[in-house]
Amino acid sequence: MTTLYEPAVAKPKPTPTPPGQVLKGRYTGAYRSNKGKIKGLLLQVGAEEYTIKLPKYLRPLLVRELTPGEFVQVWAYLDDDRWRAINILSLPDGEAAALPQAWGATAPARTAQPQRLCVEVCTKGKCYKQGGRQIHSALQAAVERNPNLAHVAIKGTGCMKACKHGPNLRLPNGRMLHRVTPAEALAQVESNL
Repeated sequence: MTTLYEPAVAKPKPTPTPPGQVLKGRYTGAYRSNKGKIKGLLLQVGAEEYTIKLPKYLRPLLVRELTPGEFVQVWAYLDDDRWRAINILSLPDGEAAALPQAWGATAPARTAQPQRLCVEVCTKGKCYKQGGRQIHSALQAAVERNPNLAHVAIKGTGCMKACKHGPNLRLPNGRMLHRVTPAEALAQVESNL
């Protein structure tokens, strides 16, 4: 009985992540896909603005912890003409104050940041069909347009157990709103925050 042996084929080695660098600058906003999902951040470094793609585990950081205008440092590498982040940290006050002077601008006054607040909108089942999606979209657009609402996050949630009264949303103070239109929801959010 003859056994045929095939020569061993060398498997290609995985390519290591290219060496990165630290970009220090001002976070100017979130970079979104055509569908509105957060994919990365916009970073102002000197006179240039970089679009930096974030891994999925870092994307919630943009909504929960960073506010536009804040100085950050981003560990990133260039991958086929696209910047990809590895990590993000806020710059210490001393370093942040030194950056704008090098750019020929004045450092922004550090004020107490308002507490991050989350408005929850039911986007499941009956609420979704009765306008939950439109409410979520309208509130998200209003938060992005209005700098006074920069500390507010809009989050789509699962069922809030009030389907007969939908669409439903919950304000940060725990108050539930039922059968609201997008305009009513925006007015309630602005007046309660």
